[in-house]
Amino acid sequence: MKSEDPRSLIAEAAGYRPGDLIAIAVITAATLLAVYVPVLNASPLRILLGVAMVLFIPGYALIAALFPAKGDLDGIERVALSFGLSIAVVPLIGLGLNYTPWGIRLDPILASLTLFTLAMTGIAWYRRLTLPADERFMVPAREIFNAARLELFDPGASWLDRGLSSLLVVAIVAALATTAYVIAVPKEG
Repeated sequence: MKSEDPRSLIAEAAGYRPGDLIAIAVITAATLLAVYVPVLNASPLRILLGVAMVLFIPGYALIAALFPAKGDLDGIERVALSFGLSIAVVPLIGLGLNYTPWGIRLDPILASLTLFTLAMTGIAWYRRLTLPADERFMVPAREIFNAARLELFDPGASWLDRGLSSLLVVAIVAALATTAYVIAVPKEG
C-alpha cells in the first residue's frame, strides 16, 4: 500500500477518474432529475431510473466501497452482489426511516438512498486512491465492447453468421424496448 499523505492523495485524486463510480453518481443525479423535473416525471425514464436506484445502484456503491481492489471479486460476482445488497440495504433504510418523523415517503426515501449511494461512492473512490494504480478495480468497458463487437461481427465470419448476429442484436433491442414499454405503461385492471 502506498503512503497516505493527504497532499499526494489530493494530487492523485485530481487525475483519477473511475468511470464506474462517476456513472453511479450520474445515474443517481439523473434519478433525482427524473423524479423532480415535471417534464421527466411523466416519462418512462423515471420508472427505469427508479428501478435501477432501488435494485442495483446502492448495492454497487456499497460493493465498490467494500472491495476496492480488482482481485477482490470477479465482475459477475460484483453484479450479483450489487443486486443482492441493494435488495438488503433499501428495506433497511426504509425501516430506519419508519422510526423518524419523516416516515416512509418518496422524498425521505429518495434523499436517504441518494445520501447512502453518494457516501459509499466517495468511500469507494478514497479506498481505490489508497491502492497502487495497478491494483485498483476498474470496469474494462473498452475491452468488453471490443470483445462483444468481435464476437458478434467477426470480419472473418460468413455472411450467414454476420446476418444471424445482426438478427440477435435486433431481437435483444426489441426485447429491451418491449420490457421498457410494459413497465412504463402497465395494463389497467
